[in-house]
Amino acid sequence: MTPGRNEPESTDASIEELLREVGARDEPSPETMRDVQVAVHAEWRAMVGERRRQRRAATWRIAAGMVLAVGASTFALRHLSPAPAQVASIADIDGRLAVAEENAAAQTRAVGAPIMVGETVQTDRESRAALAFPSGLSLRLDHDTRFTIADDDRIVLTAGAVYIDAPTANKGRDSLTIDTHAGSVKHLGTQYEVRSTGDSIVVSVREGRVVITGVGGSNTGEAGEVLRLGVGGELTRGALGPIDPHWQWTLQAAPDFDIDNQTLAAFLQWIARETGRNLTYSSREAETAAATVKLRGSIAGLDADAALAAVLSTTQLRRYPTDEAQIGIELAPIDSTPPSRPTP
Repeated sequence: MTPGRNEPESTDASIEELLREVGARDEPSPETMRDVQVAVHAEWRAMVGERRRQRRAATWRIAAGMVLAVGASTFALRHLSPAPAQVASIADIDGRLAVAEENAAAQTRAVGAPIMVGETVQTDRESRAALAFPSGLSLRLDHDTRFTIADDDRIVLTAGAVYIDAPTANKGRDSLTIDTHAGSVKHLGTQYEVRSTGDSIVVSVREGRVVITGVGGSNTGEAGEVLRLGVGGELTRGALGPIDPHWQWTLQAAPDFDIDNQTLAAFLQWIARETGRNLTYSSREAETAAATVKLRGSIAGLDADAALAAVLSTTQLRRYPTDEAQIGIELAPIDSTPPSRPTP
């Protein structure tokens, strides 16, 4: 039978009748409601606890991964990073020389030991020393001197005095910068001293030139000058000759010159440079002879003038009178003979 227009009304009526027969839904008792609430709350707490445990486990996994990463990085830094570079070696010690590795206690080292980047070198009040660089540069330490090797071309002087002897052959190359509390000093192929004081540095230039940079800018120091640079940038100049007694300590700190199998010319040049004097020959023949004479023996323990006299006495050359700033060398006359001793 096909429904008619009035079928929805009849359907609604039947639903109302059915609801009247069923009646209103019974409300649960308070005890039942309380039990349901407790059960739901317990289930909720269990779910929250499980989520927290999952988060903690994930956090610990992340933390463990970070610890492993840090450990691996530390291992790599310790075992895979390049070792500190050697920049010099100990050439001479008069007394005691202590060297401290970075973050380590100072230990005494002997002649021939290497000096590395990051190490601190120091002498005590009775000691001096000399370091030799591959370029031929000589760095000498006076009493109570302390500095740190910051890089292969830079040191940081914190106390005392250092003397730099840079070979002429390396002029303009292999330069060394000395940082101090008042400024920095850089040489241009020279001999000079940097001495640290309480509120300034004193730079004495024996040969060549230096550039001194402080808070007030840069200044050039020439041979024969003494420059005092204060921590505030104030600069004063004075004079100091190359043979002044002030330089005596640098020769005392110098390594011994090994004359064995060296030419007389090389020895004379060393003596002249160490004493700040000029070497002159009386003739071309005298210069040629000095270049061909080979020496034997040792001058260990002799001062400069005694060593010069001892070496010349074994050759056909001799020293002729000059002013104190010169070393004059000439050939002795062939027919000259030493004076005979008087007959008793």
